[in-house]
Formats: sequence, structure tokens, C-alpha cells
Amino acid sequence: MIHIAITAGGTEEPIDGVRKITNMSSGSLGWYCLEAVLNLMRELNRTDFRIHYIKAPSAITKNLQKEEASFVNFVDVTNTQSVYESVETLLSEQKINIFIHAMAISDFTYSYSASIADLAEELYSAFAHKPHISKEEIAEIITNPQSKHVGESKISSQKEIVMGLKTTPKVISLIKKMSKNTFLVGFKLIKTENGEAREKKMVEEAEKLRITNQCDAVFANDASDLSVTNHSGILLHNGEIIARPIGKKNIAESIVSLAMREFLNYN
Repeated sequence: MIHIAITAGGTEEPIDGVRKITNMSSGSLGWYCLEAVLNLMRELNRTDFRIHYIKAPSAITKNLQKEEASFVNFVDVTNTQSVYESVETLLSEQKINIFIHAMAISDFTYSYSASIADLAEELYSAFAHKPHISKEEIAEIITNPQSKHVGESKISSQKEIVMGLKTTPKVISLIKKMSKNTFLVGFKLIKTENGEAREKKMVEEAEKLRITNQCDAVFANDASDLSVTNHSGILLHNGEIIARPIGKKNIAESIVSLAMREFLNYN
């Protein structure tokens, strides 16, 4: 049995009962990858596979034929922590042969909010009582102020606020740690400045991602190349450019074709 995991969409980090931090990812590339797997397996006349589709609320989900749907295990997630836990559970329960990590994971999650006036008063009081306050003590107040908003109730809009964010766990770094033989495909989005050599920058950043997280392949692109029809970038395998697909459907097919070819050759 071939087990293939695909993540799709953008995570949502709750702020209070009505607000959240998210991004503009539609999850369409992840869905194209799912369709590419189904199409390739049909061409190969194989039914010994299972797709674990880990999707955020924003991820596009289309209707599948009953037979196609029988090959897909849908896993709903919301914030980065839920993605991390879902991936951890999946990797502990199944031997995942291919992992296409296309989800736009938030690098930060909500920590607290506080009115600027209240936080300023708290800091002023701390300095007044202790003129030689240390940087660590100041950082503690800024990180965990007594005046912070508590609970999930709606934050009042009567006062201007500051918001604290904390880093989220790195989902991609978990995959090879738990399953070293999984063929891992990572994604790297960059934003280059005018006049900067885009492809050179994409390769450099893709290599950093590959080395840090032991990716087997990385699809890298520039923010200016994001569109439904002309979405483009470069696909690297073990640090070498092997394709420059244009359009999300072609990108997905290139990724899935590479992953399946490497898996079948290895096995």
C-alpha cells in the first residue's frame, strides 16, 4: 500500500472569539496535487494507495466521484498546532511514502493583546519602582503583561492595542525526524527586490529549506509569479533544477510525477 500525504490551504490562528490571523492561500495547488495522484494511479492501473489530505478551512475541496473518494482520507485542521498534531499522529500510525507539504503554515500565532495605554502605564510603573530594571525583566513585561486581554471574548475596539505574537512549531521539520525514508516535497515562496536575480535567489532559499528539513524536492517561486493560470517556479530535486512548470496543474503534475518515479525506482 502506498501512503501519500498532502497538506493544503492556509492555517488560521485565533485572536479572540471573532478574529483570526490567516493568509491568502486557497489550497488549490494541494488539490491539483491530489488530482494528479488520482490521475497517475489510474494511468498505472493501481488501486493500492491512500491519500491523506490534510486541509485547512480555506482549502479548496471539490467533489470527487465515489470511487475516487474511497482513496482519500480527509483530515481537517485549523491552526498550526492542529496541523503539527495531525501530522505527528499520521506519521506515528502510517508509513508515509510521499509527503507533499503544500500548506501555507503561519510562522506566528497569537500570544496576547493589550491596550497601548495600559501597557505603557505598566512599563512606566516598573521603571519608576526599579530604575535599573534589566532587559530580561522588561522582556517579561512585554511578553506577558498584567494588562493583557484575557479569554476568548471579543477584544474591545475602544482603545488602540499592541499585539504579541509567538513562533509556531515547524511542521516540515517533524516529517523526516519521524519518517526518514519518506519522499518529502517542500515549498518555498520568496519575494525578490527589483533587479535581483530571481532564479538565483529561489535556488539559494530552496537549498536552505532542503538542507534544514532534509527535503528530497523543493518547489520554489516568487510572490510576483502567483496566479491561477500563470503560476510558475522551479522544481528542484536534491538541489538540482529539473523543471520549470507553468500553471498550477502542470506544477502539481511535475511534483507528483517526480515523487512517484523516485518512490517506484527506490522500491
